[in-house]
Amino acid sequence: MDVCIVGAGPAGLMAAIAAAELGARVAVIERNTTAGRKLLRTGRGRCNFTHDGTVEEVLKGCGRYSRFLKHSFYEFSPQAAREFLRERGVEEKVEEDGSVFPASDRATDIAEVLIGECRKLGVVFVYGKRVESVVRADEGFAVKAATEEVTCRSLIIATGGVSWPQLGSTGDGLELARSLGHRARPPVACLVPLVTMEKWVGELAGVGVGNVKITARVSREKIRTEGLMLFTQDGIGGPAVLDMSWRLADMLAEGSTIDIAVDLLPGMEDPQVDAALQDACLRQPRKDVRSLLMMWWPRAFCSALCRLADIDEDVTGAELPRGKRRKLVHLAKTLPLTVVGARPIEEGTVTRGGVVTEEIDPKTMGSKMCEGLFFAGEVIDVDGPCGGYNLQIAWSTGHLAGRSAAGRAAGKE
Repeated sequence: MDVCIVGAGPAGLMAAIAAAELGARVAVIERNTTAGRKLLRTGRGRCNFTHDGTVEEVLKGCGRYSRFLKHSFYEFSPQAAREFLRERGVEEKVEEDGSVFPASDRATDIAEVLIGECRKLGVVFVYGKRVESVVRADEGFAVKAATEEVTCRSLIIATGGVSWPQLGSTGDGLELARSLGHRARPPVACLVPLVTMEKWVGELAGVGVGNVKITARVSREKIRTEGLMLFTQDGIGGPAVLDMSWRLADMLAEGSTIDIAVDLLPGMEDPQVDAALQDACLRQPRKDVRSLLMMWWPRAFCSALCRLADIDEDVTGAELPRGKRRKLVHLAKTLPLTVVGARPIEEGTVTRGGVVTEEIDPKTMGSKMCEGLFFAGEVIDVDGPCGGYNLQIAWSTGHLAGRSAAGRAAGKE
């Protein structure tokens, strides 16, 4: 083979397509019995496959990783990813936060296009085989996977991270990279629910509170995220929380405790919330406070908010003291929570960590340590927030790695 790819996730499939389009003979080895298993779970099965915006805007969203990703994003941009799918029959829709989804809300549409394109281009798949070792052979590599052995001139490792191991992400790629002379940063939970010191949240597991704004103060810096928040058995989850976990991942991994404040009504200022609550009390004086608060939130959360404000749930609007009303307003705008950790990395949507970028050429995704070796996707120490950023990283790095690997196999750097 000209190119062998380890991993049939989004990065590996895109790499296979890009390499095969240049005429390379491509084989993909996947330890699962099917391709794209994790892809089918992204966006809760809807697949937010990229983010709306210019290259520079999407790069900016990737924070400190933008410099390394810049070349690959310009080579295969968010717009290019959208056009690639659109030309193959996938209609799209853009949501308010900039996430781009297939109009059908089906991740299977994306997977079918990628797998179908690979088959059309003659890509060979080896399923149900775990790559056990890779050794240098002549001018390329010998890749051993159970009873199979594939020799190739160029090798791409696109095995993902260690999150969602039940879908095949078990860190095999990091071990392969180390065996070929690379360093890998230890994996850290990223885009994952957060654990709080407060235990009352567990009583609300599964309850969502709509659009919120979360603020954390870290080293005099304010970090803000916005979106849906859900309560879990030991903390909080949902898109706004996952984005916050992306920003706090390194600190939480070091054992830091971080105070956050949740604005439950970000579209209203304190006086507006107070006026709305006071008006509700005047219009429905015999109604209990918990029921009045249900104009904004679910019943279970309203009960919890009353307890936090030290208000009996049966107190009516007419009986609610001014001080208690203002306490409710304060909680609604700055609900305090203390984050003491993150859920296990296995539950993370994305892994932070991986093959260090200093040892990868950002203009080819090629190894600086081992000629003919390339990397793509989550196995590299790069990641982005919620909203399609991580799949765009997979498309861009995969496309660049595939073209570079095919060029190297053909003797054209």
